[in-house]
Amino acid sequence: MRHAVLVFLCFSCVAGAQEQKHMMTSAVNADWPTTLTAFEIERVGQYPSAVQLKGSVEIKSKVCLRVGKRGELQCDGEMILRADEATFHEDTGQIEARGAVTVIPLRHAPKARE
Repeated sequence: MRHAVLVFLCFSCVAGAQEQKHMMTSAVNADWPTTLTAFEIERVGQYPSAVQLKGSVEIKSKVCLRVGKRGELQCDGEMILRADEATFHEDTGQIEARGAVTVIPLRHAPKARE
């Protein structure tokens, strides 16, 4: 009997676990996609629209800068925003973050070994 109760409790823990959702989208004026992760993701209307994110939000976007004498575009990392809730505006790329908000402005991508 004790084993049956233990199995039921373990199953209910796994069944109640909520998984994060993932979505890739691009702002109208962007050349690369932005990755959106949260427990709840809801697009309000058709593209381009506002995407509502709730629960352990993480938004990742490439960071590209013009470098050198010719101003060549070099993409060498990503910007990461974490928040309790956020709204990503696909028409402008603007992010409205709420709750506990953290921004990592540039995390360099690891170099490939040759």
